[in-house]
Amino acid sequence: MFSASKYPRGVMKNPKKGAGEAAKGSVFLVDDDLAVQRGIAALLAAADYQVVVFSSGEDFLSKLEMLDVDSAAMIVDVCMPGIQGLELQEQLSNDGVQLPVIVMTAHGDIPMAVKAMRNGAVDFLEKPFTAAEITSALERAFSLARPLVSRLQASSREHNKRYKSLTPREHQVLNEIIAGNTNKEIARNLDISPRTIEVHRHKIMQKMNAGSFAELIRMVVTLNISDQSN
Repeated sequence: MFSASKYPRGVMKNPKKGAGEAAKGSVFLVDDDLAVQRGIAALLAAADYQVVVFSSGEDFLSKLEMLDVDSAAMIVDVCMPGIQGLELQEQLSNDGVQLPVIVMTAHGDIPMAVKAMRNGAVDFLEKPFTAAEITSALERAFSLARPLVSRLQASSREHNKRYKSLTPREHQVLNEIIAGNTNKEIARNLDISPRTIEVHRHKIMQKMNAGSFAELIRMVVTLNISDQSN
């Protein structure tokens, strides 16, 4: 267990690391919930990240000039008092701040996650999430912070190939999923049974080779297909 009182206000490091040892990178955590701040900061400090905590978007922006963003990533909650997570993300993008952003959303808020990723977020986390999910998201964020254009283009081509293997009905179901609709809502909209929707969802995950729902959303956003109809 880590005690935030051992470190400068807002910063948490792994106390087991030696003075000359570098952390994996800096993580700027922006969330107004104190319990969330403490929990995520302790988890990431244990994973050898240096964590700097901000209680709001305004708090982060007021200190931005003092921060080294070159080897950092941000985790930000979508819903906060004052500047919302997507607003903060958009402002950073408009100001030319090259900072990989991971957004945290409430369970089922898929349209918000899609919007965030269309605006440049590298990943999203649905609450509640596991330690493995947040550390994996950070690994992706730090890797994408480096020039990987050729690899991303190759990945996009593979995703497009998989997407084209879906049937017209599976395309419809996928668009409904991205819109944030439940199985019952999709069944009603497409006039088929909820059980059939479950079968289609399973086939979509298989054909797209998506290991998780979040990975499926990342693929869709990369291909810019959420507004297509088939």
